[in-house]
Amino acid sequence: MKKKTILLIAILITAVLLTAAGYEIHASRIVGDEGLIAAARREIKNIADIEEMEIAIAGRSTLDSDTHLVWFITGNEYQMNRYIPMEFTEVKDDVYEFVHKYSAVERGQDIYALMWHHSYSFIVNNPDCKSISVWGAKGETKVNVDEIPFVYHYPGLPGEYKFYDADGCELR
Repeated sequence: MKKKTILLIAILITAVLLTAAGYEIHASRIVGDEGLIAAARREIKNIADIEEMEIAIAGRSTLDSDTHLVWFITGNEYQMNRYIPMEFTEVKDDVYEFVHKYSAVERGQDIYALMWHHSYSFIVNNPDCKSISVWGAKGETKVNVDEIPFVYHYPGLPGEYKFYDADGCELR
């Protein structure tokens, strides 16, 4: 009788622990764009007043069907903008899990690049930038910047990349 009672208690404790673990996994899921913005707000700890600061999704780079790099912009027209790329895994339609926050490299005024999983992701929020040229193994790829902010994913490691204005002059 005593062994059965101990076994029953052990089963109950295991069931409670598994249920609690299942809840924590479900609670860490991020749903939709609002959930992504809330997750970004939690992860951005190095900016003063982040709780009150505006955060928007500027765009995404997608590596495969479930790996996304989401570019966030903080600030507004009266504040300096910051560009924060974060990786998320899509576990089902519009439900995500946070993977990693990255630091992008500034490549010009309001232009940033990030080497990400043997590829590159760029964000352009400079209205003077009208095109990006990327030179890789297959030669030059030229991409027009049609709207701001603009996110572009280059599926490889470029040897060089440049940003140009409407007159074809390189932006630095």
